[in-house]
Amino acid sequence: MSDQGARSMTHQADVVIVGGGCIGATIARDLAADHDVVLVERGQIAGETTGHASGIVQPQYQFAHLPEAGRLAFEFFEELDGHRNYQYTERELVNLHGPAETEAAQAYTERVSANGGYDAEWLSATEIGERYPGVFDVSEGSPIAGGMVYRRMGWIDPYTFATTMSADADERGGTIHTGTAVTDLLVEDGAVAGVATEEGEIRAQTVIVAAGRWSRTLLDGHVEVPIQPERFWHVNLESDAVSDDRVSEEYPQFYMDLDFGDDLPAELGLDGFMATFWRPEHSGELHVAGIEGLLPSNPSVKHGVDEGFHLLLAERIEELLVEFEGAAIASDGCCPTGDAMSPDWLPIVDAPGDGPDGLVVATGFSGLGLTASPIAAAAVRQLVDGGDAPFSLDSLSIDRFEDRSADFSEPPFDVFDLEIFELAE
Repeated sequence: MSDQGARSMTHQADVVIVGGGCIGATIARDLAADHDVVLVERGQIAGETTGHASGIVQPQYQFAHLPEAGRLAFEFFEELDGHRNYQYTERELVNLHGPAETEAAQAYTERVSANGGYDAEWLSATEIGERYPGVFDVSEGSPIAGGMVYRRMGWIDPYTFATTMSADADERGGTIHTGTAVTDLLVEDGAVAGVATEEGEIRAQTVIVAAGRWSRTLLDGHVEVPIQPERFWHVNLESDAVSDDRVSEEYPQFYMDLDFGDDLPAELGLDGFMATFWRPEHSGELHVAGIEGLLPSNPSVKHGVDEGFHLLLAERIEELLVEFEGAAIASDGCCPTGDAMSPDWLPIVDAPGDGPDGLVVATGFSGLGLTASPIAAAAVRQLVDGGDAPFSLDSLSIDRFEDRSADFSEPPFDVFDLEIFELAE
């Protein structure tokens, strides 16, 4: 049952889920099949970070060491295709790199392919030019020295996905309260007893906090969660030099660190480099997304991308893409209030041992929560019911952090970091 606000609020449930983004909605869908579930969202479903996400389905960026989690995510998103208004578009992904990263990229490709979760191969710049003719500038002097191709990747519309999850949860008997803010966690005798909202209490023996960057504030005084707010931006480009059908049907997704030198705004704290994700749109536009960096503890609401950055991006495009030189900005945007980043980029999905019994935390997805949604749901299912997820939860535990404060520097985002595989050993 869904409603606006708490006019018919359920006051007793098995499980309360705080947060109606992609993580909370997917967890609600899963648990509603055999639990009395109430999801509480202060705004609308997918109303904040999720609704402004890029929709990439690329689990290897956080779960390269957990191939079972990657397979679970792919199967979930693929099998859901055609359900309600949800659509999944499969498309190869290329992690492009410069000359200094060739050796690391080759070693990483070998390792990630060997663990059985990801179908990948390394290509030289010449081979990339042959595989995607006319897309990338791989001529002499190009910053592209090679790339790692993942064959099984894709993208979805994030708003449609989250609302599909919410509708399924409702159909399975769950209750969705939107426009209702949770103000505190109710704790009695060392165990959760539910949540307090602006409209009253909801009693439950299990509370799952999946409130993104707001999770730390909500749990203040109960358990310390090491996250900071961050913001991702996106820009859509259009070019008269290439047909819409060619971009939509033939362009791969790709990733590359772009070097903006000394021109990158100092307040971003990114030392001249920015991680950028690119994918085609069905409209023929090219979608570009990147991270703005860590934000103050209470960042201002923001809706657009700085004009000065448009110009910097345009300069870098000319170095990479043959058919988008001189491209125009069709639209831009960002997650208005920011997402939650952990100190190591990996999410926190755990029942903290130093927190009240019955509390589960799912946050710190570092801008990659859409991909992680079914993985988080499987992990939460294990924490709530004691079953077995098809992958280890050890690397998602909050206990991996000795320091739980929010005072940490932005962790490096290295797509060829072999140390991530040590987490599964």
